[in-house]
Parts: sequence; structure tokens; C-alpha cells
Amino acid sequence: MGKYKRTIFWIIPIAILGLFFYFFGPKKPVTDNEYVQYIQAAPVVENSNITTKAAFENYCEKSKWEYFQTKMMEHVVEFKGDCNVGGKVQSVNLQYVVEKGQADYRIGAMLVAGTQQSEEQRNAFLNTVQQ
Repeated sequence: MGKYKRTIFWIIPIAILGLFFYFFGPKKPVTDNEYVQYIQAAPVVENSNITTKAAFENYCEKSKWEYFQTKMMEHVVEFKGDCNVGGKVQSVNLQYVVEKGQADYRIGAMLVAGTQQSEEQRNAFLNTVQQ
């Protein structure tokens, strides 16, 4: 009987860890949903005829889009790609925060080679991308 107790004391914690990892572990990135499509169809800057997707596909290499939800329940669409910034190709991450129901969005943080950019730098980049 004592042999079975020791076995159970090993199996239960391993099962609990397995369930925890299954439910709370890393998730596959969401690359295509309604929020991603909404941002891709939006104009790259106000009063532009060019969609965000078309502008980034023409200007950047290795572009990809990901959706995630923050702990504050915000819907975020993030563009990742290699773009020409400052005369050389660098990795760019640009986030769009989408309101629930896709009523509107705002442009969030932008990182170039892992360094956060100011709002002015971000807007200058977006104006360059749309041309």
C-alpha cells in the first residue's frame, strides 16, 4: 500500500503542472482575425487612400501581423517587419490598440531595433511608409 501512496504523490503534482501549462502556457500567435483585418484595411495615416497592409507590404520586408489581448483587456494588433529606417533596414514593431467592437483605433508604441521611438518619430515613419 505504501508503494502506491508514493506513486500518487508524484502523479498528482505532475498532473497539476501539466494542466497549468496547458491552460496558462505560451499560446500560438494569432495572425488572422477580425482585429488584424480591421487594421490592415484601415488607412495608414488619416486622409490616405493607401491601406496599412498595402503600405507596409510595399515598404517593409518579412512583414507579419499578430493579435493579442493585454491583461487590461485591450485588443492589440502588432506589425513586425524589417523596414528602411534612417537609411538602413532595421526590425520594426508597431502596435495598434483597437477599441472593442472595432469602433476606432489608436497607434501605440513603435520599436526600431528594440528601441522605443517618440510619437514624432513614429508619425514621420508612417508618413514615409505611405509614399
